[in-house]
Amino acid sequence: MAPMLTDMSSDRLDTLIKHPFHRENGERLIRFIKDLRECRSAEDFATFQRELLHATLAANLARAERSRVIKRLRKKQSLPADAPDLVVGDPHDLDAWRLESDVLERVGRQLRSIGDALAWRVFRYDRRYILTLRRNESPGPMTLSKEGTVHEIQFAEQQWSEHRRFALLHDLTGCLRIGDVSVFQEGDNGEQDILLYELKTNPRRRESAQLTRTRLAAEALHMGGPLPGQDKAVLVETGVPYATHLSVLSDALARAHQSGLKTMRAPGQRGVLALDIAVAGNRWGGQEATRQFHAAYAALLRRMRLTGQTIPFSSGDSAARNTMAPPWGIYPLQPAQCAGLIADVLVFTVTLSSDNFIEELRKQGLDAEWVLPRGADMEHAQPVVIIQGHGRRVTMARAGIEQLMLELTDLQAWAHGMDQLLRKGVAGWQPWPYFTDECKVWV
Repeated sequence: MAPMLTDMSSDRLDTLIKHPFHRENGERLIRFIKDLRECRSAEDFATFQRELLHATLAANLARAERSRVIKRLRKKQSLPADAPDLVVGDPHDLDAWRLESDVLERVGRQLRSIGDALAWRVFRYDRRYILTLRRNESPGPMTLSKEGTVHEIQFAEQQWSEHRRFALLHDLTGCLRIGDVSVFQEGDNGEQDILLYELKTNPRRRESAQLTRTRLAAEALHMGGPLPGQDKAVLVETGVPYATHLSVLSDALARAHQSGLKTMRAPGQRGVLALDIAVAGNRWGGQEATRQFHAAYAALLRRMRLTGQTIPFSSGDSAARNTMAPPWGIYPLQPAQCAGLIADVLVFTVTLSSDNFIEELRKQGLDAEWVLPRGADMEHAQPVVIIQGHGRRVTMARAGIEQLMLELTDLQAWAHGMDQLLRKGVAGWQPWPYFTDECKVWV
């Protein structure tokens, strides 16, 4: 597994970010985001997907080639005769190959983030589909060495050539993990019909677990049934329009592009710090830019005078990692800003206090308690907040907090949604809320 950016030394991180593969992909991300925003028809989406597929397969193949070299060098063997050209470094240096492999892992994940943006777009920004179809293990990198991948690509092309229907390849994304392909067509009533396919290269072969997940996903989306998985979860419509304050983020990123970094306040007593790494590095140099970042963040916290526990969330190194989160490519920002967030040359941090968080819920008449121990890390499944009302109780973990922080969700609308969630929830079931009019928020 490739290391997180936070686990790298500053020198290695700088080398990785400046690697030609990484810089070239940064430009490619901008083009992809611009092209996706121009897609209108099934033909547009089919053309876009072919280009994304070509880039993804090339990146995954390049990484696989380097992995083969790394295995030989680890065994003290010579370079294979057909080894790819090493772009940076000594071809006999194992660490140089590892660096290039890490760069290509990031490139592949960044392209999956574009695949996630494509998925959100064709599902018309309906979070229900993401919440449902994400509930499985990742299939791993997409590669033509897998017989199933070839079959899925052929199926998608057949859907277009024979029926003029766009078929979304799930393996191009990080967020769609149930089913292999979603086919989109216009229904008689003007609504969009979506057909979910689990494809088999051998029609006689049946994998009951995969078929069961696909059936449960369809029933959850169309009949209100339980979500796939073992945790007794169900989708719950809050009926509350979704609202955010992402205009603050847009402003902060634009100003950071001018001065290197910018701190701002967002509604709901949240602090935002945006950093443009290239501009900050040119202005101050690497070490001084880091010092300026920490000094600006400390000053922001002092101005806000937060009480209770401080809750920070950062955008850093998150592209295609969180299967629930809207991808940066659909954020209402300029394409270069979206690409910068994907590639981690732009980063932002949002901070709130536990007291402000609880207060918003109590304004709705709900009983809320912050149960994360002071000083504890916010782990994936660890209970963070317990909310009670209308004779029901729900527990929030990291994912729910992260959503309203990085999306700069309007806290009043969100708390109202939690009130409706408790009114409509089913005892004994974990509710996954979704809001209305979410398409109005995204690009």
